[in-house]
Amino acid sequence: MRLRLALTAASLVMSSAALVACGDDEPAVCGSAEQLQSSFDELKDIDLTETNGLDELKSELETIDGDLDQLTNDAKSEFSSQVDAVTSSFEALGASVQAATADPTADTLAVAKTALSEFSTAVEALISDVESTC
Repeated sequence: MRLRLALTAASLVMSSAALVACGDDEPAVCGSAEQLQSSFDELKDIDLTETNGLDELKSELETIDGDLDQLTNDAKSEFSSQVDAVTSSFEALGASVQAATADPTADTLAVAKTALSEFSTAVEALISDVESTC
């Protein structure tokens, strides 16, 4: 339940950092950042209190992983430090979700909540920086 609240809060934070629409002449990084934003927004619909909530979260993290790969390809040279921060926090989030799935206790969920918050902060910073080029 706490992780559900964290997901909702993180989704609201990410929604408030909406991307500026990119035109046809905009860099590819704009589209890949928008796709990452969209996938991240999908997390808010996941109810971790349901039997398959953690499985749904893991599935959405796989989608986000693909979005991060694309964004990394499009943004690596210009935004390498931000991409590295997002990648690192995403890996920590994935590990914490696996731990929470294997042993869903208050402690493992708290670690996942913290990892989600750190991931949210890193994604928000990257998207904000990318927006300036769109």
